[in-house]
Amino acid sequence: MYEFLKSTLQIFGVVFLRFRPVPRIWSVWLVGVNLACLYFIKHPEAQVVLATTGVAVILQALIHRRFGFVRLLGIAHILWIPMFAWMATRTTEIAHYPDLQNWLVILLATNAVSFIVDTVDVLRFFCGERAPHYRWS
Repeated sequence: MYEFLKSTLQIFGVVFLRFRPVPRIWSVWLVGVNLACLYFIKHPEAQVVLATTGVAVILQALIHRRFGFVRLLGIAHILWIPMFAWMATRTTEIAHYPDLQNWLVILLATNAVSFIVDTVDVLRFFCGERAPHYRWS
């Protein structure tokens, strides 16, 4: 458990303290938009975002524990595909809540951009760029 917590904190430490300014700002935005689910937590869509985020963080911590801060970490965001596919089936329900709808549009746009970056990173990992590109210590 200690190693898992350590990996999780190291990931966030690298992202929020070691990234260059533009990627750091982007990461703060990405985390903030996803954590905005807490504002809408009474809605099932927000609950699914929270659960998906939790599972993704767990997966990233496990990857980090094994390989370090490698480009493979972005593979955890593949969980966003079924999440947004499910949300697409709920557009009628979502439309009744304009604030929720606006947040979900921002979430989709933000996560889509991140997913593109993550896909490139994961492909680079599988093409041989396997060395950790950030270290906490």
